[in-house]
This record gives sequence, C-alpha cells and structure tokens, in this order.
Amino acid sequence: MSCEETWDNNTTKSEVGEIQLAYTFCSDSMCYGKVLPGPTITLRQFKEVVSWAPCDDSTRYFFKRQIPGLGEIHNEITDDSAILPFWSQNTVVGRVVRGPD
Repeated sequence: MSCEETWDNNTTKSEVGEIQLAYTFCSDSMCYGKVLPGPTITLRQFKEVVSWAPCDDSTRYFFKRQIPGLGEIHNEITDDSAILPFWSQNTVVGRVVRGPD
C-alpha cells in the first residue's frame, strides 16, 4: 500500500501477519505497545496482554476508530470474542478504563 492510498480503518483484518497493539490506561499518560500475530485480534487476546495490570469486572475497554461523518471515536467493546477494529493499517489502539462509570 502506497502513502497515497487511503486506509479503511473500519476493517478488522490485517493484510500482513503482525498487528501492532498500542494501549493506555485511564490514569496513565504512558502508551504501551506489543506486536501480536495477525490477521485479527480479539478482546480476549487484548485482555491477556494487559493482564499484568489488575483489572476487575468494572474494567472497560475502548478502541479507537474512525466513523464516516463523525470522525474519531473510542468504541467500547465488551464481548471477549469480538474482533477489534484497526485504527490504521495493522494497528489497534486501545484504552483500559478501571472503575465505575
């Protein structure tokens, strides 16, 4: 894919074998990263990556995506088997939010 081509970031399948995962925690300004095998990644796999940080039933998971007509949003995903959306080519951007609403 050349730089001139537009990436459809509403897709959920990688064109290559690796997925760059970038994530943050609600109170942390640090962004963490990990490379996972593709072509897709589920919420369950994401939870395994962030399992080093204590999470409980009130933890929520949001993933950055672009919605035509709305722009950038952070989509909450709750189903462990759901395939996560890409923010850009081969990159998933997540945010972990702990605590009540």
